[in-house]
Amino acid sequence: MIELVVCLAGAALVGWLFRRAVGRRADAAARGDAIKVPCLLRHPARQGRWLRGRLVISPAGVVWEARTRAGAAVSLPGGLRWAGVRSPSLREAMKVNGGSRIVECTAPEGTLLVSVMPHDLEHVRAALDRGTG
Repeated sequence: MIELVVCLAGAALVGWLFRRAVGRRADAAARGDAIKVPCLLRHPARQGRWLRGRLVISPAGVVWEARTRAGAAVSLPGGLRWAGVRSPSLREAMKVNGGSRIVECTAPEGTLLVSVMPHDLEHVRAALDRGTG
């Protein structure tokens, strides 16, 4: 019984910390500060591989910040535009979070996919609609 109480308290703490981080990111975006949106990126140059990192969204533009060595050699192409959003397919859900949303972007190099969580989708959409990619 004590284990159940401890597990529930731990889950409540994690949920509170998560909501707090999301709220801080939303507040920073509303003030016009740069925010870092965690995401997975599928670049045309690295076909078939999802790269872990963050999109740094600021008034000056959108920049890719890689979290792995494989993604360090990749940058966002110029002329990046929002093309649409969809849920991950069953095959994609094995690699990315099934609750995330896939943002499809067009670029001169081809189609670029960005997987973000639904609460960060509006930040990404607004940045890409401004044409700051």
